[in-house]
Amino acid sequence: MAETTEEGGVPHREKAMLRREKIVSAARRLFIANGFHATGVAQIAKESGIAVGQIYRDFSSKEAIVAEIVQVDCMDFLAPESLSAGIQSGDPEFVWNWLTDFVRPEPDESDPLFAEIVAETARNERIRAIFEGTREEVCSTMLVALSALIPGEAFAERRLALAGVITATALGLMQHRFLSPAEDTDRAAALMLRMLRREVADMQAEAARG
Repeated sequence: MAETTEEGGVPHREKAMLRREKIVSAARRLFIANGFHATGVAQIAKESGIAVGQIYRDFSSKEAIVAEIVQVDCMDFLAPESLSAGIQSGDPEFVWNWLTDFVRPEPDESDPLFAEIVAETARNERIRAIFEGTREEVCSTMLVALSALIPGEAFAERRLALAGVITATALGLMQHRFLSPAEDTDRAAALMLRMLRREVADMQAEAARG
């Protein structure tokens, strides 16, 4: 028999999950509006309607809330299950579309928050650890995509280097969007994607030659 709360018969675990989601949603809104440093746990409590003490029972610190936001956003952005399904379908264009979305994503209201989190990695060890863990997930998923286009152990090191270049370029282009007209960023992203296609084509040709 499922454990339930006294009010409404809602399972404790489900209630806790909904409460955490409410905290994260409120924190995201405040971080986007005011920035990470200008937002305190007391503000998150007021925005979410959840007491400060309860927030600290659900999350050990403000950085832990950031970790949850980064993890959720990363999984939504990478869409690993969708990529896996595309690879299993045998359609290389699906992988290319995934890579295109990675390099040139649609602007999102969370972009400034993500940029602030990246900048914070230079000052805050906990944020840096969060970001490093996320980067490992990004690299792992990127290697899955590249391995679908360029299989074989012989290309392992080159795939790893290419994954690093793609990730660094995507981060740079996100920052570029804040400083330059959108068309400039689009041109830079288009050039990066053409270069990526040439690099992959060269490796595929090398593999074909044996």
